[in-house]
Amino acid sequence: MQYHEDFIASLLKRLNLFSDLEAHALLKLSSLFKERVFKGGDIVFNEDSIGNSMMIITSGEVRVSQKSDPDNEEALIVLKKGDLFGEMGLLEDLPRSATVIAHTNVVMLEIERDDFLEFLNNESEAGVKILIKLSRILSARLRDTDTKLKTFISLTKWL
Repeated sequence: MQYHEDFIASLLKRLNLFSDLEAHALLKLSSLFKERVFKGGDIVFNEDSIGNSMMIITSGEVRVSQKSDPDNEEALIVLKKGDLFGEMGLLEDLPRSATVIAHTNVVMLEIERDDFLEFLNNESEAGVKILIKLSRILSARLRDTDTKLKTFISLTKWL
C-alpha cells in the first residue's frame, strides 16, 4: 500500500511534533516520507547500529528492547499507531540506543536525516517549530529517565 501525500500530511498534522505546521509545509514534508513494511518478528533496527532516520507507525505495533545479555532481550515499551521513534537519528550520527522489533505486522513512514535537514534549511519557519517540539519531546524523555534512575538508586540503597 503506497500512501498519498495528502494522507501523510493529515497524519503528520495529528502528531504533536508537526501540529503547528502550515498546510504547504506539511505537504512538502510529507513528500519526504517513505513507506516501510515489516512482518511480526522482523528487526526494524538494532541497538548500536548507526541511526539516520525517524519512523512513524501507521498500523501495527513495535517493541523497543535492549539486550540485557547476548541471549536475553529486555522489552522497554510497545509502541503503536501514531507513535514515533528514532528521532535522535535525525539529529546525530550516533548508534541507536535500543533495538526495535515488529511486534505485529507493521506499516511505518520513515524520513531520513538528510531529507529532514534539507527540509529544515528550506523551510526555516517550519523547521524552528519542529525543533522546538522535538526539544520538548526529548526533554520530557530525559526527565522521565531521570525520575526512573532516581527511583532505582533509592531502591538499591535498601539492598
